[in-house]
Amino acid sequence: MKARHVCASLGMAVAVGAVVFMRSLVATNDAQAVRVAERLLTDMPVEAGASVARMQLDFRPDGRVMQGPPMMAFAATRSADGLGKGECLVSKALFAQRRVRTLPRPGEELTLVGRRGAYRVKIAGYLDWDRPLRGYPNMFVSPETAAEIGEDWQPYHARTAEELAPGFMSDAGRNMDRAKPLLLWAAALTALCLLLNSLFLSIEARRREIAVLRMVGLTRGGVAWLVLRESLRLTAIGLAVGVCVAVAALMAYVALDHDTFPMGAAIDIKGIVAVAVLAPVVAALGALIALRPALAVKPLEAASGRSPRRRPLGMFIALAFGYGAFVAVEVWGVSLTKPFIPSKEWPDAIVSILPGGVSAFDIEKLRSLPGVRRIAELQPLQVNLAPLEELPSGGRAPGGTGGMKQYRNALLLASDWMPDFRFVQGDRASAEKAVSEGDACVITEMMARAHGLGLGDVLQLDTGRGLKAGLSIVGVVDLNWHMVTSRGLVRGMNRMPVNTDGPVFVSFDTLAACDMRPQEFVKMTHLWLDFEPAFLERHGTFPAGRIVERAIVEALDGAWVEGEGGEILGNTVRLHARDEISDGTLAHGAELVGAMARVPFIFLAVISLGFIAMLVASVESRRREFLIMRAVGATRIQIARTLVAEAMCVALAALAAGLLGGALVGWLCTAWTRAAMANWGLPACFVLPLGVCVRGAAGALAFTLLVSVPASLGLVGKIKPSADS
Repeated sequence: MKARHVCASLGMAVAVGAVVFMRSLVATNDAQAVRVAERLLTDMPVEAGASVARMQLDFRPDGRVMQGPPMMAFAATRSADGLGKGECLVSKALFAQRRVRTLPRPGEELTLVGRRGAYRVKIAGYLDWDRPLRGYPNMFVSPETAAEIGEDWQPYHARTAEELAPGFMSDAGRNMDRAKPLLLWAAALTALCLLLNSLFLSIEARRREIAVLRMVGLTRGGVAWLVLRESLRLTAIGLAVGVCVAVAALMAYVALDHDTFPMGAAIDIKGIVAVAVLAPVVAALGALIALRPALAVKPLEAASGRSPRRRPLGMFIALAFGYGAFVAVEVWGVSLTKPFIPSKEWPDAIVSILPGGVSAFDIEKLRSLPGVRRIAELQPLQVNLAPLEELPSGGRAPGGTGGMKQYRNALLLASDWMPDFRFVQGDRASAEKAVSEGDACVITEMMARAHGLGLGDVLQLDTGRGLKAGLSIVGVVDLNWHMVTSRGLVRGMNRMPVNTDGPVFVSFDTLAACDMRPQEFVKMTHLWLDFEPAFLERHGTFPAGRIVERAIVEALDGAWVEGEGGEILGNTVRLHARDEISDGTLAHGAELVGAMARVPFIFLAVISLGFIAMLVASVESRRREFLIMRAVGATRIQIARTLVAEAMCVALAALAAGLLGGALVGWLCTAWTRAAMANWGLPACFVLPLGVCVRGAAGALAFTLLVSVPASLGLVGKIKPSADS
C-alpha cells in the first residue's frame, strides 16, 4: 500500500480501536458487578437487625477543609467485632469517595456531623474494601457507641448481590457515558481528517490517470465512484484492523489481572455496531469533500507530463480540525467555569458552626480575633419562591424524608454588614439604608437575569403555612456566589434543598419575619469575616485561616452547647476561605476539562502521522529538484531540513486556523450549555486560555517534528543522484 493509504487506514484503526476498547472495558467491568457485590457481602457483612445512620465526615487531609461535596459516613451497628465505646471500624471505601490517598492511622479520631450534633469516634481498624457503594455501610460501631451518637438510627434493610450490582456498574458506566459523545466525535473527526489527507494526495498523484479515463469516456459519476471506492476500501481496512486489535488488547489486559476480572472479558457488541455504522458515514463524507478536486481534473491534462503538485491542503485541514477540537474543549470548560469562581468582593472567609450553632450573643467573644479586620454574624434561611414551583431535578434535602417536595427558593442572608459588592442597579448607600429600615432586599444579577427582576420590583416569597411575603428590590449586585454558599455550607439546612436560585441580602428583622421557627431555637451558625491585609500577606491564605479557626474554637469554648434535654452537644467549626474555594474550583475544573481535552489531544498525535503521507507526496513531486540539489552537492540533512520546514509551515498555519475555529466552536458550546442551565441565570463568559492553548500548540508541533524528521531523513536517503539526473 502507498504511504497515504497506510496513514489513512491506521488513523481509522486507532479511532475504531479506541472506541471499541473503552466501551468493551466498561462492559467487562459491568460483567463483574454481581461477583463484586457477592465479595462485598462476604468481606463486609451487615448483621441482621443492624441499625444505620448517615452523617457527614469532617475530614481534613493535611489540615485543610475539603473543598467539594462532604464525605458521607454511612454507619451501621455491629456487635461481633468487640468494638469498645467510641470506637469504629471503617472501610477504605469511606475515603475512596474523594480519592484520599493518605488514610488516617488506627487510633486517630474522626469527627462525624449529624443533624443533632458533632461526635468523635476513634478508628479501631480498617476493612480492606475500597469501592464506594451508595447506600451500603462504610463504617461500623458498637450498639453502645450508637446510643451515644444521638441521631435517628433506622433499621437496615438487607439487599442481595443482584440488587447491589447496579451500583458497581454505574461507576465506570457513568464516566463512560459522559465521555462517550466526545470519544465518538473525536474518533470520527480523526478518521475523517486522515482520510481526507489521503484522498487529496491520491487525487493529485492519480491526476493524469483520471484525465486519461475522462478522455476515453469516464463520466463525472464514474469519477465520484472512484473516489468513494477508495474511501470505502481504506475505511474497511481500518475498521477491521481496529476492531481486531482492540479485542486482542482487551483479552490480554483482562488475562493479566484475573483477580479483578474473574468473569473474563465482555466484548461490547453495541460499540462495534456503532463504529461499523459510523465508519461508512465518515467514508462517504470524506469522499464528498474530496470530490471537488477530483471533478476539477480535465481530460486535456492526459497529455501533460508534469509531476504531481504538492497538496498540503489535506494535512492542513486535518491538523486544524484536530487542534481546533482541543481548543474548543478548553474554551468550553474554562468559560463555563468562570461564573463559578467566587467574586473578589465576597468577604475573605465564611465560618460555619454546625450543626447546632451557638448563641448569637457569643459574637461578642469574637471581636478581638488575631488577624481579623471585620467579623459579623451571617444568618442563612432558605425560603421558597412564590408561586411554588417544584425543582425540576426532584432532588431531596440532606436528611430529609423521601416524600418531601423541594421547591425553587431564595437563600436569605441576614447581616449587619453589607460587603463592598459591585452594584449594577442601584447604589450601596441607599440600598443599605432601605434594607435596614424595611422589607427590602439586594439580589444578585444572576437571579435578576433568571427571573426577569430589576430595581424596584418585588421578590415574592412563600414563607410557609400559607404566609406570603414581598421584598422590594433596592439593589442588584454582580456576584459569583455558587461555590461560596456551597462550600461554606450555608445551603441545605433545615431540610431544605442544596439547590437555590441565589442569595438575597436582607436585614435580621426581615429574615426573622420569614422564619417560621420559634426564635428561641434559632442559633448563630455562620460568620463572615475579612482578614487584616498584613496578617494575610504574612501567613498566606491557608495558614491564616487555620490560625483564625483555632482562635474561634477557643473563644467559643470548643463550640460545645447544651441540648434541649440538658445533654452536651458538639459543633464543628470550619473556616472556608474564599481564595481556597477559588483554588479548589479552578483545580476541579482543570481536572475535568483536562480529562476531556486529553481525548482530542491523543487523537491529535495520531493525526500527525498524516505528515508522512504529505512528505512522501512532496518528495514525489519534487524528485527532479532534489536530484539536481544532490548532484550539485546538497547534503541529505539540507534537503531533509527543507521537508521539515515545509511540514512546520503547514503545521503553524493549521494551528492558527484551529485556534480561531476552536475558539468559536468552544464559545458556541458554552452558550448552548449555559442555555441548558438558564434557571441559574449564569452569565455568558468567553475565556480563551492562551497558556493552555500555547502548550497544546507546542505539543502539536512536537508531534510534527517527531514524525517529519525521521520521515524526511528516510525519504531523502532514497534520493540518489545518477548520471542521467
